[in-house]
Amino acid sequence: MTAPAPLLAVAGLTKAFNGVPALRGVDLDVRAGEVHGLLGANGSGKSTLIKVLAGFHDADGGTVTVAGTSVRGPFGARGLRDHGLGFVHQDLGLAGAGTVLEHMALDSGGDAPGWRRVNWKAERRRVTDLLDRFEVDVDPAAPIDTLTPVQRAMVAVVRAVGSQELAGAGSHGRAGRAGGQILILDEPTVFLPRHEVGLLFALLRRLRDRGDAVLLVSHDLDEILEVTDRVTVFRNGRTAGTRSTTGATRDDLVQLILGARDEHVAKGDATVRTDRPALLSARGLRGTRVRDLDLDLFAGEVVGVTGLAGSGFEELPDLLFGARPASGGRIEHGGREVARPTPARSMDAGVVLIPADRKGQGGALGLSVLENVSLPFLTGRARGFAVDWKGLERQAQDTCDRLGVVPANPQALFGHLSGGNQQKALLGKWMDTNPQVMLLAEPTQGVDIGARREIFTLIRSAVAQGMAVLCATSDYEQLVEMADRVLVLDGGRVSAEITGSDITKDVLASAVYAEDAAEEAS
Repeated sequence: MTAPAPLLAVAGLTKAFNGVPALRGVDLDVRAGEVHGLLGANGSGKSTLIKVLAGFHDADGGTVTVAGTSVRGPFGARGLRDHGLGFVHQDLGLAGAGTVLEHMALDSGGDAPGWRRVNWKAERRRVTDLLDRFEVDVDPAAPIDTLTPVQRAMVAVVRAVGSQELAGAGSHGRAGRAGGQILILDEPTVFLPRHEVGLLFALLRRLRDRGDAVLLVSHDLDEILEVTDRVTVFRNGRTAGTRSTTGATRDDLVQLILGARDEHVAKGDATVRTDRPALLSARGLRGTRVRDLDLDLFAGEVVGVTGLAGSGFEELPDLLFGARPASGGRIEHGGREVARPTPARSMDAGVVLIPADRKGQGGALGLSVLENVSLPFLTGRARGFAVDWKGLERQAQDTCDRLGVVPANPQALFGHLSGGNQQKALLGKWMDTNPQVMLLAEPTQGVDIGARREIFTLIRSAVAQGMAVLCATSDYEQLVEMADRVLVLDGGRVSAEITGSDITKDVLASAVYAEDAAEEAS
């Protein structure tokens, strides 16, 4: 049997920036009725391809065919939307104050120039029907910021589908109407609680089953193996290969991504200095979710903290750092109580935080890498109104070279770096301050397998030299590779502590869901 003609076919696509190739002739085809994964290390060309299809960049060469019809570039500001492609980007493109209905109305011509009256009654019927059809239980009148993370992601997906249906009914028509739509999702699960990802995947399967094509860009290999039918891997701007995910293993995908089998970082035996006061302690700590929590972080250990969404593990790093005020309890640095913890007092004591939202809170996207990594050192490098920028640039260059930041150019915009390279730059910035304690929130969120390995190595190396690390994450695999002990939170309190060789994905999952299962049984 011959394979069905692809809904989307990309052949020999090239793109360079200032003479540096980003795409070196990539090939990709996505068929009707499949969820197709797109994998690759940070900087492999995945984002560049999506931006070409969306009209953000113009390709230098190659062809794009939609439902058998070649589409000549440049594609313009709307990209291939008028040819049946819908896009859901990582940040979802939703405004918190707007309602679900208002967002959907924009796709009915609300963004067109000139005055027009919105038929809200008809629009409400259309949106309600759309949500019902895909089994998304959301009130059209609900503001976006009142929805759960997974509800927002599902609304963004349904909105993209509805937008393409409207485009098909309009004057442009929609290529491939009979063959289904093409939905491109760029890392849609990065900010979702792990236990809610299945709800989004159920929606993707409903799209596949009705004959649509879904291209899912992700770094999570387990997710790709779970939900996709085929997967294409980019490596260094080229197509490394395409294969069915039926029967594929995680190691198979890693070998395609890296060109070699995965090698886990050896943790080694922790040398925990319990003979000295804990570098950071909490007693009876309380916050919005956290309840009466006791914690000690000693030199030479990585302590993981995990749990279900809302259990309090997400809030803990901010409470310990003083970025979020505690409602009760006390915090000690090296055995000395801190009267009112603040970020400034924490940093003075050698405690640093790398937040989960590296783009919104961790770094300034509009500044250069140099300006971002120099922030903690500006005061020490200033003489009056003059700043020793040459010295700071040498330091930033050393940080980029030492941590393998790509491109290793301090003048590059921080926002132009891939997620993994942004995270390495942030780690380097704070490691250069020689901290005693590092608080990490989802440190490898949206980071590829190669960069994850490098980050794990950096952290374990720093811990071996006497630093203490707290890692709050819902990524069990990360904890297996990195943590010496793991605290599981339930209802804001520690419900389990797991140490040493007992830290496995199965043990962690059982501990996290044990209380939830007990509540359901009762």
